[in-house]
Amino acid sequence: MKFILTLFIGILTLTLNAQTDGEETVIFSRIGELSDEQLNNSGASKLTFITDIKEAEKMAELDIKNGNPFLLLMGGIAPTIIATDPQFEKEYGIYFYEFGCTGPENDIIIAYNRIVYEHLNSTKGEKWIKEVRDDVIGFKEWKRNYKRK
Repeated sequence: MKFILTLFIGILTLTLNAQTDGEETVIFSRIGELSDEQLNNSGASKLTFITDIKEAEKMAELDIKNGNPFLLLMGGIAPTIIATDPQFEKEYGIYFYEFGCTGPENDIIIAYNRIVYEHLNSTKGEKWIKEVRDDVIGFKEWKRNYKRK
């Protein structure tokens, strides 16, 4: 009986705490702001089926034109989300897109991301370079080449 009473009080406490209006919501990514249609029609979601670098670049340009550019990541079983991702996404008008264990070939991702890097550079200046995640595919190489110019 004592166990049942303890269990009941515990469930009641959790339920009451879950219904508090003053709770903070943690936003993990802005990608939730996109509709399913926007996400499914984006170049990022179609890259898995692309084998041509020029086609990947066209997809990036189309996403930029539609106002939904992505920076692409490869991950593991669970996505890696950094606390500053939502702020970066909002400030620079992009979305992080993580493929997980499988995804397009690396050169396809690099080609897509390179177009987005150039877009960020031309529209937002160089500030984003210091703030972007280091694990965005192709970023380190792009940054090295950019510094040589």
